[in-house]
Amino acid sequence: MVDEEKYIPKQGDIIRANLNPKKGHEQKGYRPLVVLSNDIVAKFTNVVIIAPISTTKRRLPLYIKMHDKCKTTGYVLLDQLVTIDYLVRNAKYIEKVPEKFLGKLLDVSRRIFSK
Repeated sequence: MVDEEKYIPKQGDIIRANLNPKKGHEQKGYRPLVVLSNDIVAKFTNVVIIAPISTTKRRLPLYIKMHDKCKTTGYVLLDQLVTIDYLVRNAKYIEKVPEKFLGKLLDVSRRIFSK
């Protein structure tokens, strides 16, 4: 069980937060998100780098299907990484992704920044 009063998101956590306001094609609304940044970022800054999870029908290379062991379903949208203040956005813990799946998400995310 997670103490919601003192909750600090950890890498690999699936959280729920409201991404509004957003514009254009950005993911918005109250939705599940995967925390990709390491734990030090959240501990000292109150921000996390997240990837939204969506039930989109589009199948792009940076859309990774959620792991079968997770109760959260859909696709992790690695082309829409964003930094949020988890305190202001009132983030709530849902579950944790399996370690190997987290590794896959981080590996694919790195490709975004590679030449």
